[in-house]
Amino acid sequence: MTLEEAIKWVDSTLESKIGKKLTIPEKEILKAAWESEPYNAVADSLYMSVGHIKDLASLLWKRLSDLLEEKVTKNNFRHLLLRRSATFTQSSLEISDSDTYQTEDPKGNILIVDDLIENLHFLNDILSKQGYKVRSVTNGNMALRTIRNNPPDVILLDIKMPDIDGYQVCSILKAESETSDIPIIFLSALNEVFDKVKAFEVGGVDYITKPCQTEEVIARIQTHLTLQQQKRQLRQEIEKHQQTAEILYQSRALLASLLNSSRDGIAAMQAVRDMLTGEIEDFRYLLVNPVFAKILDKKREELTNNLGQKQFLNKLIPGLFEQLMQVVETGETLEKEFFWVTNMQTKCYELIALKLGDGFSMTVREVKDDGEMREVGEQGIWNNAKLNYQR
Repeated sequence: MTLEEAIKWVDSTLESKIGKKLTIPEKEILKAAWESEPYNAVADSLYMSVGHIKDLASLLWKRLSDLLEEKVTKNNFRHLLLRRSATFTQSSLEISDSDTYQTEDPKGNILIVDDLIENLHFLNDILSKQGYKVRSVTNGNMALRTIRNNPPDVILLDIKMPDIDGYQVCSILKAESETSDIPIIFLSALNEVFDKVKAFEVGGVDYITKPCQTEEVIARIQTHLTLQQQKRQLRQEIEKHQQTAEILYQSRALLASLLNSSRDGIAAMQAVRDMLTGEIEDFRYLLVNPVFAKILDKKREELTNNLGQKQFLNKLIPGLFEQLMQVVETGETLEKEFFWVTNMQTKCYELIALKLGDGFSMTVREVKDDGEMREVGEQGIWNNAKLNYQR
């Protein structure tokens, strides 16, 4: 501990305990005691009488004796603070590295930041017994290192600390993406001037007044742990939805690429059923690739935007509508050959229909034999092709 640290510690401790800060003469008295200088030097530097400085020193040593619960004098001030600093540091390490109560599945990971050991012990004890994993540190710089290395679920942060105060610690954490979402609950003594507006402006979510009430501490911590868990679940759901949407987009893009690059005509149709009887009345196109539309000499929009496919399917092959109904109802595969006349040309095609949900997928492929249309054995099919052309 340095002289500056000693004065800061005494100043903040006096303020938290009795609501008073060190005056300039009192700081000079502590400096003289630390460096073993006579009161004459203090009096000369402040242009005061030696008697007045000694009176101030007497009151200061008495106040510190009450605070530290042991006699403090000019001669032992430095020794007492160095000894207390060593004990203070050791106690902090013990609190940080161990929990007074362990559970296999802790309710949450809590970090307490307070420069007063008695406050750390009190909060550590009540929270550990409630099943929380608790860590404690005694100053802002140590808090920042601890949080960055192992972020807690909730932070209980004292405002008045000897190095950097709670407002500054909170601002730093909220400015860093890795720690910005951690809920910070401020701790403030009753006799401290607590700026609530500033506390919320720098990113605090709540505050607790010291001396702390056990029920209040537990209730506030649990509230913010629940909110944090809900935020985390929502974030996971959003990420999952985004991943699903990306997979769906890629699947659709892949399907579109396959359909558009296929040499076969491909279409998918869904059954249109009577609302009362449930019987199939018609079919509606779900998708049509370019080759399928070209074979039928239609635009894709003409097929996908219109009902009334029953008549057209029977025109393509007599009785085809009823046969496709059987594909949907029984799941049996349909394979047919037919002639179709487009652009003054008659061509032979093979049709394969497979059940797909409450509908079917249909593949149409042109049939060729050594570059020539193969002979038709059934005169009825040929007559149907001529009939299509005449229509």
